[in-house]
Amino acid sequence: MMAAGGILKEQLLVIEEYTVKANEDIEKGEIVYNDGNGVLAAPNTAVGPFMMALQAHDYSEETTHKITCVQIGCVEAQKVSGSGAGKKGQAVMISATAGEVTLFVKGDAPASYAEADAQTALDTNIGIVGTLAEDATDADTTAKIWLGVK
Repeated sequence: MMAAGGILKEQLLVIEEYTVKANEDIEKGEIVYNDGNGVLAAPNTAVGPFMMALQAHDYSEETTHKITCVQIGCVEAQKVSGSGAGKKGQAVMISATAGEVTLFVKGDAPASYAEADAQTALDTNIGIVGTLAEDATDADTTAKIWLGVK
């Protein structure tokens, strides 16, 4: 059985090294993004690009603040449990828990124009992390995904 942070297929795999943002801890298998100051667990407000951490990083215990991440590939990533099941081929997005995926829910533009609400809906719709490579149950805490495939 694989665990979060595992690589499922080596074909089409792209791995790069990134600097961790100051004072941020990273868990193996977390979905991360670079906010311009380094990588950190991606919040649900991030629009990407997204990567998956291949190693954990405790900022206070490390002296070199770099980690390797998958940019594109078939991986097993952290998933929030209790947020619904998904079927192979469905899109995933960042959940309310930073760094963990959930089934994609399309952003809904407001009935009357409010710029902030419209922008939130647009950001949600471009925030797809990838697609499920296998079915995921509601209780699963990891998901096999094609990272970077929309």
